Amino acid sequence: MERRVSCEVCNSSIGGTLVSVFPNIIMKVPANASMQEKSTIYESAVNSPREMSLLEFLKLGEKYREVIDRLRSCEDKEIRNKIKRTELPCATISASFTSRASSKAVEEKLKRYNSLMVLDFDNLEDPAAAKEELSQLPFFWYIGLSVGGKGLFGIVPLGTDDFKEHKVYFNALRKELEVFGYEVDKACCDATRLRVVSYDPDAFFNENCEVFCIDELEEDDGEVYSSGPVPERAQDRSSRIELYVQEWEKRRVPLDDYQDWMTVGMALASAGEECREFFHRISVFSSKYDREDTDRKFDGFLQNTRSIRIGSFFYKCHEYGVIPDCVPHYESVGFPVEVLPGKVQRIVYETHKCQNFPIDYIAPSLLFVACAACGNSTVIQIINGWCEKPILYMAIVGDRGTNKTSCFEFALGPIMGKDDEEYDKYVDAKALYDMEMCKPLKERNALIQEPDFCQTILSDFTPEVLVRQHKANPRGLIVYFDELIGFIYSFNKYRSGSDEQMWTQLFAGSGVTVNRVSSDPVKIDNTCISIFGGVQPGILKSFAKGKVQNGFMDRWIFAFPDKVPYPKLKENEIDDSVKESWNRIIERILSIPYDGKPNVLRFSPEAKVAYSDWFNSLSDQKNCGGDAFAGLATKMDRYCGRLALGLEILAYGCGESELTEVSLRSVKGAIALCYYFIGCGLKAQREYLSSPASDLPAIQRLIYDELPPSFETKQGVEIAAGYGMPERSFKRWLATSYFKKVSYGFYEKRFR
Repeated sequence: MERRVSCEVCNSSIGGTLVSVFPNIIMKVPANASMQEKSTIYESAVNSPREMSLLEFLKLGEKYREVIDRLRSCEDKEIRNKIKRTELPCATISASFTSRASSKAVEEKLKRYNSLMVLDFDNLEDPAAAKEELSQLPFFWYIGLSVGGKGLFGIVPLGTDDFKEHKVYFNALRKELEVFGYEVDKACCDATRLRVVSYDPDAFFNENCEVFCIDELEEDDGEVYSSGPVPERAQDRSSRIELYVQEWEKRRVPLDDYQDWMTVGMALASAGEECREFFHRISVFSSKYDREDTDRKFDGFLQNTRSIRIGSFFYKCHEYGVIPDCVPHYESVGFPVEVLPGKVQRIVYETHKCQNFPIDYIAPSLLFVACAACGNSTVIQIINGWCEKPILYMAIVGDRGTNKTSCFEFALGPIMGKDDEEYDKYVDAKALYDMEMCKPLKERNALIQEPDFCQTILSDFTPEVLVRQHKANPRGLIVYFDELIGFIYSFNKYRSGSDEQMWTQLFAGSGVTVNRVSSDPVKIDNTCISIFGGVQPGILKSFAKGKVQNGFMDRWIFAFPDKVPYPKLKENEIDDSVKESWNRIIERILSIPYDGKPNVLRFSPEAKVAYSDWFNSLSDQKNCGGDAFAGLATKMDRYCGRLALGLEILAYGCGESELTEVSLRSVKGAIALCYYFIGCGLKAQREYLSSPASDLPAIQRLIYDELPPSFETKQGVEIAAGYGMPERSFKRWLATSYFKKVSYGFYEKRFR
């Protein structure tokens, strides 16, 4: 059945439509009423509805707000249902009726068909996000919270005045919304269904909504859509298929299940004739294999591959455990403490034992502080012309109350202590300066200058302060926020430009200039600013919102352990020697001289080979792992060098290195850390990308995966048609937040 939304805009006021409002029966019955009285009340309630406008009914929820709030806060299902039955009025919105008595036929009760469809969306994980997404569809006049508060209901005007067509329109709408990943309560097909009054102060209204129409009233054509997890888009599809087929041949997996065999064949056929031999190479391991029959099947698949695309092939491979080694599958593993020097390992384990510091919190924190303490003093040369500073953008992901802050304060303690000392020096020097300034001009010391506060850790600053502090402390700065969402919320607070762009630029350690009308430009050529702090898992979406496509999120590494238990009180106190040991390590790192020219370290010969092999392996993984993985791993080649330098710096702080080169041990440790941070990054990515792309239903995920980053409408329509999505549905999808309109007939994907 071909379905479409007409271009006709609602001219009449939907809000003025009269609906039948029925009082709640049980609420009206006194406890001591006789059977005759109860019967009279019942007859009156079901046979004497009052009419009010639809808008009046929707606003009626304000009057019952107290009751609705009580219902939403109640955990007992029976009590909630009782409240709905006894304390809240209800209405039939799709049509008006003279009665709600079940003994009467619908045609007998029908007073007026309102040409409205009410759709229920139950048990949504994020009703607010769903409301925002659904509101982009042009046929919704109203979307608001259901009475329970965990779902939504919407109202759609229909292009029919025939009551008998109501169910047909419902089925069309239901399938339309399934394409967009929303399941509608099937009970909504009943035009007599009662709608309990609800309350939503942020309800969505669209008086210019479009009327939902159907071209032909006939049965659906039996479209079949692929389902299941969909792997990421390959940059080189043929190469990727070859890798999987080779792995299948290596494992010699028999594909004896007929349905699975058909799925694999159709999926390969969707990629063209060149995949015929791939199909044979896989099919040959089945006891039922026949070459001629396989060819005949493939010929048929080539003629009709609308229902299944190549993504289903990769899915089946994963389902059968056929995964090439070069395709990254990083499991959630703990921080590799063994890569740290022995003294630092002792600090990790002692603080964990005595202070309940989670290892995945304290270990990365110590590594971060070591890198930050090094700052501009030492860099690593990857190849000629390519050097890396130990700049890290690190976020520790964990729930509140799991000891993140205590870990941060312990790790940053030596730097905080240094800042305290510098502040005391600054106060004394500023007092002397102020005294000098109080003297008559002729008596002042002409050489005296206003002192600078050589601060390292910043948490509240303007861009000008950031640059001026860096000038005062050329070694480098730490931007620290206990909760990094505060850092994100500060963006563009003090300037009209893009702070994201500034921090993206600062990640490379290049120069930065801040211009102001009211003051002279502030410029620094050799920056080294690292960012550190915590973020709660539930806030990752807010943390990353609008910052994926511009590369900002690609520059972050996450320490994201599995669920960290809330700490219990321990009687063991940490030995003072542990804190003293950490202080000595950082003091030794801070003692590395810096006069504006950094110490340049190169790989040892063995380390160079190890880094090169890993670099090339990562490139293969990015080529085969898909866009999302490639974006995540795009900065890991840089981070590997930075982390190797950080480990070498830590070894120096522990007296285990002379800082003459970067050792093989440091490179191997950095590689292990990269795998750890990639695994954590994938976990974080699932959180902050879950709304835009990863939560799409299977058909849309396949289409989105198939679409190039930029495309013409015609190209997109053709790809969507290959999955059975109607042109009209695809064009409507283009109007949502998943795409950006560049020009007429030309679009870009907003997400990887």
